[in-house]
Amino acid sequence: MVIFPDAPFRMDSELTFIQTNYPAAWAKKYVDEEMASIDPVVSYCLTKSIPLVWAPDIFAGRRQRALYEEACGHGICSGVSLPIHGPNGEHGAISFASDAKPDRAVRAEIFRNAVELSCLRDFIVETSVQFMKPATVAGEETVILSQRELECLKWCASGKSTWDMARIMNCSESGINAHFSRIRHKLGTSTRRQAIVKAIRIGLINP
Repeated sequence: MVIFPDAPFRMDSELTFIQTNYPAAWAKKYVDEEMASIDPVVSYCLTKSIPLVWAPDIFAGRRQRALYEEACGHGICSGVSLPIHGPNGEHGAISFASDAKPDRAVRAEIFRNAVELSCLRDFIVETSVQFMKPATVAGEETVILSQRELECLKWCASGKSTWDMARIMNCSESGINAHFSRIRHKLGTSTRRQAIVKAIRIGLINP
């Protein structure tokens, strides 16, 4: 994962947050040679919001093709990058890579897991905030949710729809929506996904 505080960006900036398990030799070369400035994945993620599935044809120029070929030499051949756009103008991406050939089967597998990867991206970003913010920032406020509200969050986090939760919890769909209205208010969030991510981060529920 890479998060740039703003654009234009520099990989070696002290404000740039980088967390990676790529091979150390490749990660160092990428930073030292400022490959982010020519990487089409980076330029895409700075301006787009939907995930980008890697394909050889997005590396169009000579330098970009050389970048891709060298990455493949380090076992980074296929994958997907999910853009990050923070509330204070941060830009970045989280990427999931594989040494598999970027063929139709790999793309199909990525699309099958798109929702889970997006949720994982949101959770990772939220839990990484502590490393990006100054240490003087106050801790999270205490939030108290009722048992029914916690149950709603847990079922929603497991992928259940409003209809599903209404049947499981033996109540109406409007009742489920009312629970989430209170949950969002208590957590200070605007969507269910944000509420789930924050609840995980502050320990109200387990992912």
